[in-house]
Amino acid sequence: MDPLERLKSSASRSSLNRSFLSRTLTRRGDHAEASQDAKGTLGLNTLYIPTDITVVDLVFVHGLGGGSRSTWSKNGEPSLYWPEEWLPNDPGFRDVRIHSFGYNSDWEKESSLNIHDFSKSLLESIHDCPVIPRTSKSPIILVGHSMGGLVIKRAYILAQQKDNFASTARRIQAIFFLATPHRGADLAQLLTKILNFSPGQRPYVADLNRNSLATQSINDEFPQYSQDLQLFSFYETLPTSYGIGKSMVVDKDLAVLNYVNERTAYLNANHRDVCKYANQNDPNYKTVRNALASVIDNFRTRQTVSKRKLDREQRRRLDSYLRTTDAPEDDFMDINGTRMEGSCQWLLQKQSFLDWRDSANTQLYWISAKPATGKTVVSGRVVNHLRDLNKDCAFFFFNHGDENKSTIQSFLLSVAWQMAAMHTEFFDVVLAICEQDESLSQANYRTIWRKLFLEGLLKVRLVRPQYWVIDGLDECRNNSDVVPLLLKVIECCAVRVLLTSRDQFRSHGQSEQPRVHVLSEPIAVEDTRSDIALYLTANMDHFPCVDQEDRQIMFHKILVKSAGCFLWVKLILQELGHVHTAAEIREVLEDVPSDMNQLYSRILDGMSTAPYGKALAKAILTWTVCSARPLTTEELFHALQIDIKDSIDSVERSIASSCGQLVYVDSQSRVQMIHQTARDYLLQADIHPGFGIDKRAGHKRLALTCLHYLNGSEMKGMGHRKLSMTSLVKQRSPFVAYASFSLFDHISHVDATDEEILSTLARFMGSSNVLAWIEFIAGSSNLTRLIQAGKVLRSFLHKRSRKLSPLGKDIALLDSWAIDLLRLVTKFGKDLLSTPTSIYHLIPPFCPAESALRRHFAVSVRGITVLGLSATKWDDCASTIFEPNEQFHALACSGKTFAVGTFSGNIVLYSTETCQETQRLRHGEPVRLVHFGQTTRFLAAAGAKTVRTWDLTTNQQVWEFGTPQLCMSLVTSEGDELLLGALKNNSLAVWDLTSGTLRDYSIWTEDLEGQHPHGFRRPIAAAFCMDSKLLAVIYRGQDILLWDLERDALYDTYNRMAGASPTLGQRAADAGAIALTFNRAPGANLLAAAYSDGDLVLFDTSDGYVKTLTTANAHILSSSLDGRTLATGDGSGKLQIFDFETLKLLYCIHSTDYGIKEVQFSADNLQILDIRGSHCRIWDPVALVRQDAGDESSDVVSLSSMSQESQMFITENIPLITALTLYEAGDVFFCGREDGSVDLHEPKSGRHAQKLLSHAEGVSIITLFVDEESGALCTTDSSSRVMVHRLVRHNHGWKVQPALCDHRIGVSVNQVLLNRGSTRLLVSSTTNDTLWSISADASEMISTIQKEDRGAYRWTTHPTHKDQLLLVTGNTAHLYDWLTLSKLTNTEGILLEGSVLPELMIHSITPCFNGSMIATAFKESLGARAKSKLMLWNSSDFNVHATSCAPVPKYHYLADHVQVLIGSNGQKLIFLHGSGWVCSIDPQATGLEHFVKHFFFPADWLSTDTLLMIKITRKSDIIFVKRDEVAVVKRGFEVSERRSIGTVRSSSSSLTEARRPPLQVRGESQ
Repeated sequence: MDPLERLKSSASRSSLNRSFLSRTLTRRGDHAEASQDAKGTLGLNTLYIPTDITVVDLVFVHGLGGGSRSTWSKNGEPSLYWPEEWLPNDPGFRDVRIHSFGYNSDWEKESSLNIHDFSKSLLESIHDCPVIPRTSKSPIILVGHSMGGLVIKRAYILAQQKDNFASTARRIQAIFFLATPHRGADLAQLLTKILNFSPGQRPYVADLNRNSLATQSINDEFPQYSQDLQLFSFYETLPTSYGIGKSMVVDKDLAVLNYVNERTAYLNANHRDVCKYANQNDPNYKTVRNALASVIDNFRTRQTVSKRKLDREQRRRLDSYLRTTDAPEDDFMDINGTRMEGSCQWLLQKQSFLDWRDSANTQLYWISAKPATGKTVVSGRVVNHLRDLNKDCAFFFFNHGDENKSTIQSFLLSVAWQMAAMHTEFFDVVLAICEQDESLSQANYRTIWRKLFLEGLLKVRLVRPQYWVIDGLDECRNNSDVVPLLLKVIECCAVRVLLTSRDQFRSHGQSEQPRVHVLSEPIAVEDTRSDIALYLTANMDHFPCVDQEDRQIMFHKILVKSAGCFLWVKLILQELGHVHTAAEIREVLEDVPSDMNQLYSRILDGMSTAPYGKALAKAILTWTVCSARPLTTEELFHALQIDIKDSIDSVERSIASSCGQLVYVDSQSRVQMIHQTARDYLLQADIHPGFGIDKRAGHKRLALTCLHYLNGSEMKGMGHRKLSMTSLVKQRSPFVAYASFSLFDHISHVDATDEEILSTLARFMGSSNVLAWIEFIAGSSNLTRLIQAGKVLRSFLHKRSRKLSPLGKDIALLDSWAIDLLRLVTKFGKDLLSTPTSIYHLIPPFCPAESALRRHFAVSVRGITVLGLSATKWDDCASTIFEPNEQFHALACSGKTFAVGTFSGNIVLYSTETCQETQRLRHGEPVRLVHFGQTTRFLAAAGAKTVRTWDLTTNQQVWEFGTPQLCMSLVTSEGDELLLGALKNNSLAVWDLTSGTLRDYSIWTEDLEGQHPHGFRRPIAAAFCMDSKLLAVIYRGQDILLWDLERDALYDTYNRMAGASPTLGQRAADAGAIALTFNRAPGANLLAAAYSDGDLVLFDTSDGYVKTLTTANAHILSSSLDGRTLATGDGSGKLQIFDFETLKLLYCIHSTDYGIKEVQFSADNLQILDIRGSHCRIWDPVALVRQDAGDESSDVVSLSSMSQESQMFITENIPLITALTLYEAGDVFFCGREDGSVDLHEPKSGRHAQKLLSHAEGVSIITLFVDEESGALCTTDSSSRVMVHRLVRHNHGWKVQPALCDHRIGVSVNQVLLNRGSTRLLVSSTTNDTLWSISADASEMISTIQKEDRGAYRWTTHPTHKDQLLLVTGNTAHLYDWLTLSKLTNTEGILLEGSVLPELMIHSITPCFNGSMIATAFKESLGARAKSKLMLWNSSDFNVHATSCAPVPKYHYLADHVQVLIGSNGQKLIFLHGSGWVCSIDPQATGLEHFVKHFFFPADWLSTDTLLMIKITRKSDIIFVKRDEVAVVKRGFEVSERRSIGTVRSSSSSLTEARRPPLQVRGESQ
């Protein structure tokens, strides 16, 4: 049978008339037998699945001669099948998943089965049933009637005894026995009773005999396993009629266990009726039902995770990942503190509120009201009410005036933080997701929503319903985007959402009817009148009245005129506080308008007549209205003094006296507008001549104040401070945080043509103060501010260029910084966070020559200098992975990992951070497709014949599925429980990943009507969209076919001219689609398709129309995970980046490397990966740092709107450097290249000085060695050719003399060495070591040592005995004579003691500390990515008499901290730390376990899959090979920071004032 027929036979077509997803995604009754009869189905039949959380799995097991249905149905009536008909409608069982198990116990048919067989079947059915996930922790309750109880007991024993059922055994926590014969019965009596119904014996009947082997075995083993179970035994009390008489079938003494943990009860029923009931009022039913409900309720309570306080470490981790705290609690306390006792009761008594709170179905409760009617106080009251009821409640109060409380990101992160703080399950999920993506909190809201909620929190099922209270939706930026998210939350899980807003739900016009019930409740005047009355009553004593009657009159006038507006009432009371006479009181009550705008105007008029303080009042209003967040009084105190250039005595007094009716100070000393309506009113600049605020002018005022501070002395850089290891930064003003964090918020709102802003900003960005600003930002552990600054600068310059010339010194400076700030984060982010002071001296030298950082801050004659690199601008290529023996075919990204599938059948996994290989899997055939699941531990791969899946946590293959045709697309669903594949034969396969079986198989073209005969013969590509439940398929020359996975039917066909096409199977008029991809953002409904004639078309799948099109000439498409960006690749090697929704070109990367095979976005959307040939490149163009719509105001131009096409050309003509060696005596170094050439470089410039020699063209140089004394250079190439030349100075260069030695060894050469004077040459290969004699006349072989199956080894000249060779292999060292290669040590050699494990291999031997010690680096493998283990030895211990040698204990602490052993500059040992820092060890240094950190390399320098080639000269210059160039780092060791092992692990710093001391730079003034 061919694979197709096997697929068809294994996946029944009998259910094709049902929806495809209902067949595959709905699990009800999947394992039940197909045959039906009156007794019920065999196997495990699922009767009820809760729509929300499952707290318990309840399984019913019938007895002898019974059935899965008949045993539990009175008189066989379907309506009396109580497990299915009654329990699901019982509130006590709404969250219980109910099953009934059937097995063939019919004695009328012969059977070889016994109780043990039935038990195995029950256990396996529960374990393998996909409706009961193996990952579930909900308890299982088993209910058995008669013999069913024995089946359950044996099944439980088997579960306890077999490891593969351990998880099921743990979940079984209660068993109910209904008339179960635990000890069998007297043989004669039992046989008599049974044989009245059965004509013969069956094995399972014999098992019921008293003292049968079956019952004895069960009763012997069950007690030892059942001690922790809850056991319930019910026994019959009425005899059963059986033809010739009647009697008890199972007497009480046989039906009870008499265990300590057993509860017993009688039922007024016979043996048959203990499990069948006439109605729900039957006392027997109530007894059983109540017992079950009681146990379930206990489990429900036990599973409920009460609110808990996080311990300090958990709180720290949660805060660091989500960048939020319990600040919402402060908001709640402020709001709740303003509420009058007894207010808001009107809402709590409304039936609509009670329905929302108590309904079994989740709902959205939408409260709308006009401004200033107390919506926020109502929200606070609801939170308080829910907490009083011990409900799990998260909340968020939007505030348009606070950037931290006005975005969707802040809302999502805050709710996630609160949920994680309340529930262990959520806490674990949040940490798992954030550990995979530590920068998630800095992503846009779409990414946070997808990763944190859709793929994480919304998949957690809790027992208790969750409540979210969200206030002030109208104050959220992009508030229309919040509503679909909330509807999705309610739809997915048991979350009840209450929301307040000025507008109503219908104004947010959802394109589709919401699937959840929305309760709309407008706040009427009558609702709040009682609350206003409470407020007035509480303040009546302050009314300016003489008698009680006047107070009552005033009370009623204010109440009626308030029209439900609390703010109006509050302002009126303030007005009344300033009057004293009856006439003035009447004037206030009669003249003050009830319209808020008119009232605000009246207040401003009063302020304008004040004799003093008008300028200060205007300043306070401007700062309060335009600030990015509310300032504290202390911050505003310092800001105002800078702003008005004058001193003030008290902010609080100034507010109270000048503008107290509009501004107030809250309980946290934050200065706030009295209401959002007041802010809106003041921003109408023409409303009042003295106090109206022009928005642009206001932001300019605040921006200039921030710049004035940042340009001041407090922010002077390190060059202006006294440097020492103990100095601290001068105490800064409290205004430093606001000025640093919010400057660019204000820049984003100013007029881009403003020359004052331009010049002041340029002065700041051109001064050293900008470095102090970066240091402060990095010290806050939040680099998103730098990204935002870079985006705002680019937007500012773009808007300016529309009206003014883009030329000028200041423009050029800001343009350079716009790029630098973004690159600073991508290239140096990790090190900048760990050491913020590195911005002064360590980072600028490594930036390109034309960058602002390099030009302005890397020119110090005493600082680090980096020479030799040709690049003058930032490079978009972050890293390149090259596998010369592989052809890359497939690519996928997930979290911190990306996978590459190869033609040789390998799948190689790499770290996205280091681009180093982390795992290697074997698929066995060319890999055409790789797909990560919804969880990062799952990976699937497809070849021509098979699909395989792996668990990446164990690195083990899990399943293998055969496929009849190549798989075009893969996708997972149901939390990685299902894998869907679209095959080349128009078929859709669905595999169950919990059981490894084919769940369904359908052919989407099978029932199509009206198609052309061969229109849909063979597809060329396909793409899934599980959010829309669509599959898109393209055929050569045909319209695009869209298949509805839910309905298992055609959704539509699309052509590029009209979109949805009325004709099925219509040939494209000219060119057909060749590639397509869905937008990956939830709810995006966009499909991009590339056509063979170059068109790129965007379809809207919700309406079926063509949204836009452009020309791209693409044959590869990929969507970013947030759906904002589209990447395309073409045959010429060009990558293009588009805005997905508009197809606006953002960026273009040209390369001379052709044949892009695949393109993918990284999980953070900030990088693009492509594969072509044997290369995989990782790109991080600036265009991917997209401006999020929720980050900034609407008048900021998004990068996506900029008409720009940046280009980058990659040349591959320069051969890569493959070998490196130093010639200290000549003050030069040599580089061997992959084309066989050997070049000379000078450390003064790092640049190529001259070509010395060349081996055969195209044969790589693999080793270089120089003898310092004679100047002889030994070169070896990959063809095993070894050459030795002597070098002599010639004029101003070097000359190579004729070869002293030129031999082809014949086997792969691993190492070459020359002795001092170059009279001997050692050539070491995989099979032998050969010593050659070298002279000017000839070279000849002296000695050979044959080595069969040798492991890793390394030779070196003994540092103190130059006439000896030292060999290290395994955990042994040997000494040899340099002249003869005779062995000097004993046969066993010198045993290396300590931690040299057998699996470690020697990698390098480096003499250090002037030859007194030897440093050895061991690795687990000799690959480029293997980690080193460093050990230091006394050179004197390696002598001809030694038998063992131990490493120097003083340096044991270094063993696991060295990534690369660089070398020695004489006195110090230099190494590359695992963190990327270049460090040194000085033997003269005092103290143990210390080394000195000097500088770090940029992250992309270390992101390579090849061996790092790094050397150090005697002058302490670092030589670093960077592909085809060499970087020379000078004076790197004049910057130092002493670190202990404990502190080097630190990954972040606090703010500047509390941070560790800055780095010390030698030569600067003390």
